[in-house]
Amino acid sequence: MSLDPAVEAQIEDGRIVILPLVRFDIPGNLAGYHIGGRNLTWNGFLYKPNKYLDPGSFSGSLGNAVTKQTLTFSGVPVDDPDDAIAKLETLPYLNAPVTITFLCGDPETDEVLGILISHIYEIDKVSYETEAFEKNGQRTVSIKIDLEPPGRAVRDQTYAKRSQADQQFDNDPTDTFFEYAATNDEIPEEWGQVYR
Repeated sequence: MSLDPAVEAQIEDGRIVILPLVRFDIPGNLAGYHIGGRNLTWNGFLYKPNKYLDPGSFSGSLGNAVTKQTLTFSGVPVDDPDDAIAKLETLPYLNAPVTITFLCGDPETDEVLGILISHIYEIDKVSYETEAFEKNGQRTVSIKIDLEPPGRAVRDQTYAKRSQADQQFDNDPTDTFFEYAATNDEIPEEWGQVYR
């Protein structure tokens, strides 16, 4: 993928602002966040401000090993009752797609010029850390969201079946090799060559 000419020119100039965006595609709840103080719309999608968002590393890795990431959100709960991060434990978040995009901007005009890099992950696990009590008797929770690359072939775990859809994604859309794997502990299935 090549960079947009405006982004490339700004990088050559040596003056850029990097704006990370995080989009969660949780079933029944799409949500986007960025570091900033006001709403941001990018590619027709609304990203809400989150001043405590840590989007993980900007760099990835080459070769067979794909970098895992950890996102950190703090200051939870928030005033917005529809905030996906505040109610994450009530949502079916496991293996939900997450897109992390780093935008390039002009530091003098705050104009967004285009995309520097974008990664797609899946949610692996979520953990919560409770902060100390503040003077007013309240305390906040930090949420750490561990992400992994999508698809087991990318994670080099081809020995593990997560679902029939995952098998078909990594191989062939019509592959039915694992269609009985979910029932093989209950129903005897014959595999391979059978001698009678």
